[in-house]
Amino acid sequence: MEKLAILGGQPAVTINKEFRWPAISEDIVEAVAEMVRKGELSDTEYGDATRLLEEAWAKFLGVDFALSRVDGTAALHSACFAAGAGPGDEVIVQSYTWVASVGCIMAAGAVPVFADIDPRTYTLDPADVERRITPRTRAILPVHLWGHPTEMDAIMDIARRHGLKVIEDASHAHGGAYKGRKVGTIGDIGCFSMQASKSLPAGEGGMMVTSDRRLFERALLLAQSPGRLKLHIQLEEHRPFVDTGFGGFKYRINILNAVIARMLLPKLEERNAIRQRNMDRLSAGLAGVTGIGPAYTAPDVTRGGFYGFPILYKPEELDGLPMETFLRAVNAEGVPLKRDRYPMLHLCAMYRRQNPLGAGWPWSFSDATRAVTYQPGDLPVTESVYPRLLHIESWDKAEPSEDLFEQYAEGIRKVVDNARALRAAGVIPTGV
Repeated sequence: MEKLAILGGQPAVTINKEFRWPAISEDIVEAVAEMVRKGELSDTEYGDATRLLEEAWAKFLGVDFALSRVDGTAALHSACFAAGAGPGDEVIVQSYTWVASVGCIMAAGAVPVFADIDPRTYTLDPADVERRITPRTRAILPVHLWGHPTEMDAIMDIARRHGLKVIEDASHAHGGAYKGRKVGTIGDIGCFSMQASKSLPAGEGGMMVTSDRRLFERALLLAQSPGRLKLHIQLEEHRPFVDTGFGGFKYRINILNAVIARMLLPKLEERNAIRQRNMDRLSAGLAGVTGIGPAYTAPDVTRGGFYGFPILYKPEELDGLPMETFLRAVNAEGVPLKRDRYPMLHLCAMYRRQNPLGAGWPWSFSDATRAVTYQPGDLPVTESVYPRLLHIESWDKAEPSEDLFEQYAEGIRKVVDNARALRAAGVIPTGV
């Protein structure tokens, strides 16, 4: 067997090409520069940059309304508010996700109720969602984590039977589809992030989409200037708030970010196709490799966004080789494999005891709020899977390079094949 790089051998990855991301073309640079030259830096009402972006998003997804936001977190907060989540209400969400998927619930004054995940897709387990519904439940917030759509038919069936709203967090999954339907359009509301590391990178930006006018108008009331409210509010129930708005948040997207996002949107499907080919190459190279479980894709979904390539580590298949030792050896081969960077939120201090921040936190605004706390063991699948999750995160920023992804797979296979020698060498896992 070829000698491991960590033991003095040659690294498996020899391609050291640096990939620039976001990939911004010169026409985008010039368009933004021209706006700066003209002094067009902000849009307090509803100018062309914002309007054209929202129209393009709505057309791309086939929805009636698209509402741009300063970031994905603001889009999610707008969605929770639009869905009517507030003090005393609960919203079901997974614990294994980025904090924005949960912080938006608390920003609305509601309480996140964590449900377990599917052990293969790492998205919400519909059966566990239904077990956690109470009379206080207002909405379900599925996260299409790492670009894999949630089992939406089951989620929607549960929601309709219990009279709940569904808010899709599609921030990882731009362009993804579930049974032929684009994510973000299946639930009542869909939310996307356009932060610089996403597949549609505006720099910062977010988008909330829906085909329900009432939900769209409620989201406008939370965070929009009176000028735009006068243009778009039609329902009588919302007219009393047109002059001042309601929530008063300043969530409008910066128009420079709007220009970048609109010009990149037509390239999204092409870039997703490139990432799909890269993912297929890596998956093929890792097929049948002992000790790891490469990213799984259900047969009835199309990944989108490709925000990361999760790998489940199985030390029991490698004579108990510690994850840290495995990681250090794989990194020495030139493979950018890392520990998962998201926390298990239900075991963070914020959620293990009720309202730790005191009276300044929205949870304290209602005496009707149910005390919801968590302890180890409450989400057994999440707690079993999460400690063993690894990620390759830089792959989704790459241009097509079959050799590179074959070398990534070869580097991992090389360490697996030499696991016994690596363990016998007594490599000390430091700096991981």
